[in-house]
Amino acid sequence: MTQQEACIARAIYWEARGTSEAGQRAVAEVIWNRVNHPSFPKTPCAVVYQQRNRTCQFSWVCTDARNVTPRNSPAWQNAVRIARQPPGDLTNGALFFQARRYRGRWRHLEEVAQIDDHIFYAIRR
Repeated sequence: MTQQEACIARAIYWEARGTSEAGQRAVAEVIWNRVNHPSFPKTPCAVVYQQRNRTCQFSWVCTDARNVTPRNSPAWQNAVRIARQPPGDLTNGALFFQARRYRGRWRHLEEVAQIDDHIFYAIRR
């Protein structure tokens, strides 16, 4: 597994391991959408570990999980498998997501998809 695949797999694992395969793919898509957007870093690892104003873009990065490689479990193997696959378009180009339970209001974003317990957003056009 490459370093970039490992970064995507960690994000999938920590953000979406309890969701469906579509939910896990959607997290990987957000990472790739950011890589391909001019406002974000140009590699998956840089996207995953990016901080803005001392706030982590992926919540687990600001915890002890940041440096933990998940143990070899079915959930980790699944995250690795998904990380190795090319992105699709389940999220309609989303650059952000949040757990449904937080349901914050972001005026500059529009909701573009809901998959499992996550809501996905793109920059309002």
